[in-house]
Amino acid sequence: MKIVVYRITGRQGPFTIPDWVCRECDLTVASVLKACRAAGIPENNVTIRPWLTHIGEAWRVGARQAPAVLINGELFSQKVVPDADKLATHLQRLRAAETESSAGAVDES
Repeated sequence: MKIVVYRITGRQGPFTIPDWVCRECDLTVASVLKACRAAGIPENNVTIRPWLTHIGEAWRVGARQAPAVLINGELFSQKVVPDADKLATHLQRLRAAETESSAGAVDES
């Protein structure tokens, strides 16, 4: 499972955007990490990317405003801090589905 958080604060190429510009960005990162811990997903599955320097990539997946959260390449949320409990539930469902599909692939061989 691959989770990407696009944030507008912090290092953005040659610029540094102060945290006060987007308080939601820090809260989103904290919420995603909390949800991963609750769902039993290793934090190394989470990548934090600067939105401005990855704007083309972000726009291609529909992340028009930071903070944005992608799970396996699909937009989960943007512009708001995701609820950690709802995100954890979603991650657990995805993890269960991945486990079932990989188990099915083993059974067929």
